[in-house]
Order: sequence, then C-alpha cells, then structure tokens
Amino acid sequence: MAVQLLGYILSIVGLCGLIFATFTNEWKVSVHDNKDMVLMDFSEGLWMECSTHVSSPQFMCNSYTSILYQSVKLQVAEAMMIISIGLAGVGVLVAVAGLKCTRCLDGDNRLKNRVALTGGSFFILSGLCALIVTSWFIYEIMTDFYAKESNEQRYVVGRSLIAGFVAALLCLFGGMLLSICSATRMQSSSNVIKHPTSKSPGKDYV
Repeated sequence: MAVQLLGYILSIVGLCGLIFATFTNEWKVSVHDNKDMVLMDFSEGLWMECSTHVSSPQFMCNSYTSILYQSVKLQVAEAMMIISIGLAGVGVLVAVAGLKCTRCLDGDNRLKNRVALTGGSFFILSGLCALIVTSWFIYEIMTDFYAKESNEQRYVVGRSLIAGFVAALLCLFGGMLLSICSATRMQSSSNVIKHPTSKSPGKDYV
C-alpha cells in the first residue's frame, strides 16, 4: 500500500509542476556574456513573452494573441502540455478509486486494482507527453546557445522549463510505481484464485 500511495503522491506533485510550467513564462531566459550595457532582460513562455528593465522594476508582457502568428513548434508544445495536464487530471480522479487506502470498490479487489492500473497508465502517458516537449525545448535552447556568438543575444533554460521536465519525470515515475504495484496485486490475487487452499485438507486424500 505504501508504494502505491507514494506513486499517487508523486504523480499529484507532478501534475502541480506541469500546471506551473505550462502557465508561467520562463521557458527560456536571456543571458548576457558581453560587457555592453544591458537595458532589458527577456523571457519567453508558451503563451507570452516578457521583458524587464534592469534599472527599474518595470515588467512588461506581450501575449501571443493569434494562433496565426505562432510557430508550429509552439502550437504543438501548447497542445501537448494541455493534453499532459488533462491526462494527469484524469489519472488523479481514476486512480484514487483504486488505492488500497480508500474504501471505493472494496467489494471487488480485482476491479480495484484494474482501476488503479488504469490511473497509473494515464500518469505515464501524461509524463511522456510533457517529457517529449520539455526535452525538445531544452535541446533546441542549448543548441542555439552554442551556435551563437557570445556578443549575440542568447537564451538559457528557464525555471519553468526545468519545472516541467522534473514534473514530467515525477508523473512518469509515479505512474510506473502505481501501475507496477497494482499489476502485482492483480497477479497475486489471480494465483490465489487458481490455487485455492482446501478447508479440509485431510479429506482430499481419502
């Protein structure tokens, strides 16, 4: 029960991380290696780009108002992150009914384990979707960073993207724990049904 509950908790934390990563705007952040005067810092997310004046606390953000002006990469990333959040949300609702520590479906242990396994599968799919997107962005940011000269404006991986990557791993790992634990319980219950113990073993050999 402890392993199953741990997987569920990790997946919930992963869901919170996915929501934070998707709707915050620090997927990539500008970095300056030269000695020239820097007037503004820039950061970009899936939904908007922001700029901050270094000499003042002024903070400005411009949202991507039209899909037509967004790149295909950005549209795919937005869709996959929303799908990832949706899958994890469904996993939270489904898996809770299959947890050993809840009273839902107590009359049928096999069905209870199947429900928990299904919830774990949703978490795994969610983690895979987010992991593909975040890994893709990290790779492109790092490639672009080393391709540009030091005096050009370059970007590094922001905290939102790091949070999304970690959250994807948590959903993936939590879903795997939940699924493996539930599948093991289903297998053990099947073995008990196939090989029932006799209530009167002495009479079996008469």
